[in-house]
Amino acid sequence: MILLENQLPLFILEHLFDLAKREMHGNLYEKLSMNKLTSDLLKVLGTFLLIEDKLFEEHFPKAQHFVDLIRLCLQPPQALQNGKFKTQVAPTITELHQPELIFSLGSSNYLFDIRFKNGSLEIPKFTIADQEGALITNLRDFEALNGVTNYVTHYFVIMSCLVSSAKDVEVLVQNGIIENWLSYDEDVSTLFQNLKKETIINFGSFYYYDLIEDLKAYCKSLWHKWKATLKQNYFNTPWASISVIAAVVLLILTVIQTVFSIINK
Repeated sequence: MILLENQLPLFILEHLFDLAKREMHGNLYEKLSMNKLTSDLLKVLGTFLLIEDKLFEEHFPKAQHFVDLIRLCLQPPQALQNGKFKTQVAPTITELHQPELIFSLGSSNYLFDIRFKNGSLEIPKFTIADQEGALITNLRDFEALNGVTNYVTHYFVIMSCLVSSAKDVEVLVQNGIIENWLSYDEDVSTLFQNLKKETIINFGSFYYYDLIEDLKAYCKSLWHKWKATLKQNYFNTPWASISVIAAVVLLILTVIQTVFSIINK
């Protein structure tokens, strides 16, 4: 059902379904429609891709086929703004983790709604199982042929930038953002990287341009770098933290004692 080469127009399937329903079962399945049947069949994929059940029935009348139906259901309610994508270089999750950026599970019900605000990168949950690789590839290929929107393509370009290693996947898994049903974290990063290699995007138009620029600026901030260095070198263990705190207290007491000694003189 999700292979692009297997797609048949939904109106043909709907017509054949109605004929079969009348000829074989009479009135037994009169209330059952191709729309409802398709929605029920795709509920599992909807769970993986954060698609609400009602969206399948809502978009069914205007979908060309099954792959197009999933694409339409994935589209955010408000169009994302395009920006000029100068380079496919963006900080990875591991690099962003160094300056203590917070990773949080996005509250949005739309997979593509990745946000960065107040030092927190919000990414909606994404479950990756064996069927996702084939589905993602077919959605991307259909977008390339369809030429209307590039939500799927741009989403996996930005995710391939963020997730380039098993360590990146591990951080997102620990934060509940990625649910990995594959054998290893490396399988997830390999999936994203392979998608990136096979994807061609328009450098003059990219939905996540502002996001990448904001993340780059955050990583370059001296204040964030200083905080990261302080935590990694001096607060990386409880004992190290206690030692630093004790040293600071001792320094303060020494300064106070020195000030009082000067005043008494």
